[in-house]
Amino acid sequence: MELKEIQKIRECISSCKRDDGWSKMASVGKRMNAQNINIKKMGYNKLKPFFEDLKDYFEVSTDESNLPLVRVKLTDDGKCRVRIQSENKITYLTQWANIDLKTAIESLRKLAIDETWTFGKENEEYPSPILAKYLKWTFVKLMREKKILEENGFAAFNTGLVDVFYKPIYAVFDKNKNQNKQPWHFVGFCVAGSSKSAAARILTDNFHELPKRAIYIQKYDDVMFDTTLRIDVNWEHIILENIERLPTTLLQQICKDIFEISEPSLIQEKEKYYNSLRECLESNPQHLSLISSIMNMAMDVAKLRVEWNYKTAIPIYYPKEDKVHLILPLALNINDPEEISIALVMTKTRAGNYRAVTIFTLDMAYSNARLVTRPSSDWLKIGTKKKDEEETKN
Repeated sequence: MELKEIQKIRECISSCKRDDGWSKMASVGKRMNAQNINIKKMGYNKLKPFFEDLKDYFEVSTDESNLPLVRVKLTDDGKCRVRIQSENKITYLTQWANIDLKTAIESLRKLAIDETWTFGKENEEYPSPILAKYLKWTFVKLMREKKILEENGFAAFNTGLVDVFYKPIYAVFDKNKNQNKQPWHFVGFCVAGSSKSAAARILTDNFHELPKRAIYIQKYDDVMFDTTLRIDVNWEHIILENIERLPTTLLQQICKDIFEISEPSLIQEKEKYYNSLRECLESNPQHLSLISSIMNMAMDVAKLRVEWNYKTAIPIYYPKEDKVHLILPLALNINDPEEISIALVMTKTRAGNYRAVTIFTLDMAYSNARLVTRPSSDWLKIGTKKKDEEETKN
């Protein structure tokens, strides 16, 4: 994001500032809309994750009613922090090109070889969420690898997807006539050599070579889990930091005598609810320890499962870190040891062992694994449970 945009947002926040220095996020959002600052064009559907990704400039909090707040971050001398981000900043597709994502994703889905791109029932307001996330982060990866080609006033990149004949699908752009907006304008998706597509003709006539796809797997360790190495894991930290990702059945079984566990779909104020649950577990270390023991046993079983079938460990792409991690299945249902509940995300350390980074729901795990390739697994499959909105838009 450019410096002038940061300054405009800061002005919106300052205009809504309360006596305590904080501004209600809802009020800020109205001011931003009035200033034509559209976060949806930047790849966001909610203000909170937008401001959280700009943590160098803004702070996020909540008030006594759990309403989200935001304020401009200050330097040590009390001045407003506004500086240009480093060269490693993330540029999103919607910042780079004028593109109607909903229409574009639908056309890409129809052109690509058939696969499931949604979690359970389709949401008309946010169709094909797996494909939307795939396109978003594939563009970021290609930008990092400098594989987005520009020639003769046009731009193109390889989506990494293929049609029914396994021909690569490319995205093609021309110059945006509105110089005050994104530099590029989306023309369409195509396969090379098609005579029916304007995008294909642009690709054939203007590019000396076709764009290359993103590369995620660099070495053997990226795809193969070494069962002889230990996994260092702080279960208590992972549990408390990701309490909302744990299966409800597990929490009900362990915490029924200390906390009333509700179904996620019935929780009205989720942040307040999960903060209370964290505090409860911290105050009852024996219950926290029991959950840790169950998860540790599930990890041991997962390692045995990898020894039986090496494909059990699945590579996923972690976009914010630009790294490939491995995930293992954890079966946490005491009554059904074959039911996979969540995925354990691991990274290789400098010491040569593994360190558990976090846990993912199965939907989160699938969408991150799909960035690398379509998962072919006996345990990581698209679930039928309703996906939480925050996870689908991660």
